[in-house]
Amino acid sequence: MDMKNLSTLQALALAAVACVGLALPAYGQSSSPSITSSSTATQHPSNNTGEPYWTRHGRLTFGLQFGFGLENNIPNNISHINFFFAAPQIGIIAWDSPHSRLPLKRFELISQEMLGGSTHPGGSLIGTSLVMRFGFTPIGRVVPYFDAGSGPVHTTIDENAPEITGHTQFLSQGGVGIQYFVRPQRALVFEYHYFHMSNAGIQQPNHGFNGSMVSVGFRWLRRRRPSTVGTLRRGRFHLPHFW
Repeated sequence: MDMKNLSTLQALALAAVACVGLALPAYGQSSSPSITSSSTATQHPSNNTGEPYWTRHGRLTFGLQFGFGLENNIPNNISHINFFFAAPQIGIIAWDSPHSRLPLKRFELISQEMLGGSTHPGGSLIGTSLVMRFGFTPIGRVVPYFDAGSGPVHTTIDENAPEITGHTQFLSQGGVGIQYFVRPQRALVFEYHYFHMSNAGIQQPNHGFNGSMVSVGFRWLRRRRPSTVGTLRRGRFHLPHFW
């Protein structure tokens, strides 16, 4: 093979290498949108996944209810005690399983305060209770639940009612309610509780009394924060959010 043919082959080889070099960046640019879109779809799945309406939330909950309590004729309605109250709340969703096959879907622990006063026979009450809330299968935007809890109460109703003795009492309660979610994290609350109030034997006599409470209110479930584990933004490393 003479030098002329060798030079021609070298020129063709260089031209082929140049064409391949120009084609590779163009191929990378044309294929990158599909890769980006697929990765974006993986990182941000569609919201149309059939999730129940009440599941888009964080773990902290807040609430405020207003209610009325009335002494029942069990065992003896002597003083006809009644009272109005406000009940601010803060809670945590300890367990949440919207796809469980059981009728129970959620378990919450709630710290419920009570600020109230009696119109008959007179007196005030201030207390707190630890309430366990069991949420059941939602029906559309309505979520039924069952409550049970107990806690101490400081009251002056004992000065006007012989059913209770001493300012320190304990209020044990249990009942049912419904939450109507007007938005994924906002709900109206309607509740009925049956309760017993007595001093747990601290002072005698310790008759105590039973009653019923009805209340209405509003609940706010804190929004879930997007996960930023392992991301670097503006030169700062973001730790994971837990609520």
